[in-house]
Amino acid sequence: MSASPGRRYAHGVTDSTNERALAEMAEGTARDGDWHVADEQTAGRGRLGRKWHSPAGQGLYLSLVHCPSEPLPAAAASMAAGLALLDTLNTLGVIEAKLRWPNDVMVQGAKLAGILVETRGWNPNAPAYVVGMGVNVTGYELPQALHDEREVVSLAQLGLGATAEELEDPLLGRLHHRLAQAAGPNRGDICEDYLASLDLSGAHVLAQAGSTQAQGPIGGLDFDRGIGIQTDQGMTWLPLEFLVRLDRVQ
Repeated sequence: MSASPGRRYAHGVTDSTNERALAEMAEGTARDGDWHVADEQTAGRGRLGRKWHSPAGQGLYLSLVHCPSEPLPAAAASMAAGLALLDTLNTLGVIEAKLRWPNDVMVQGAKLAGILVETRGWNPNAPAYVVGMGVNVTGYELPQALHDEREVVSLAQLGLGATAEELEDPLLGRLHHRLAQAAGPNRGDICEDYLASLDLSGAHVLAQAGSTQAQGPIGGLDFDRGIGIQTDQGMTWLPLEFLVRLDRVQ
């Protein structure tokens, strides 16, 4: 039995699983929990319009339609997806995986997976998100285009023999759990888990939200105030919906 209450759409080769999910939503045929997968994407995309290179048969390219009863807090869907990926990888033995704000899963400085959450025609009375995830799975020699932005790694290169299809149900189950957690009364646990997964405890970081920057150790993370940076002038809170950078500088 599938871990998702929706329907599975397998596209083979497609432009983007996110685009297929968004099109389904635009047509009014989408159901909460539907998910789209592909063997290859010809126009996969990441944050800020960057291209997500999706070589045939080498990755899990998956997009979930999520329609909660109320809008989620800013960044909650991305944080939930990152933690779901991390939860799944930990069960496979990839215990050194960490999250990098806002949408990357890293292993020893190399990118293993990426997340892109999108909405289109936003209606706060009927919120709907597309949660897209791409994981480098089986490639032993990843294309140079993947290396152009930063160093990358696959599960195969980490010594794991999992296939993309084998990852689907475990990942979807954990994703549904984390998304429900983000909408529930204990949603603060998402922030606590996410902050711990960034591996930035005690580090001096540079955070940027819009044109505002703050440097210092992280002092807190919550959906209402955002991320707190302990500066020389005291605690500075930056809203998560505008946070574009969170990097270790010392």
